[in-house]
Amino acid sequence: MNDYVNIAEILKVLGHPIRLKIIGELIDSDKTVSQIWRAVGLSQALVSQHLAVLRHNGIIKSVRKGNTVYYSIINPIAIEILKLIQKQN
Repeated sequence: MNDYVNIAEILKVLGHPIRLKIIGELIDSDKTVSQIWRAVGLSQALVSQHLAVLRHNGIIKSVRKGNTVYYSIINPIAIEILKLIQKQN
């Protein structure tokens, strides 16, 4: 039952179209917040808010390299969900 609760939480977090777009941008490589907001066409503030939600829920992580912060997906379930969605499109 605990696995189902975990998956339901992941689905809830990924249930927002902006977050799906962000995960889609991160599926192939780590990116900075500026690379992400340019790719998804939204403001940096809005993208940063969604990145915080994804990070807080264990979907992504951030790594600082010098003055730059890179984001990457760390949750394998989120990766599989996105791959299934991309396969349908």
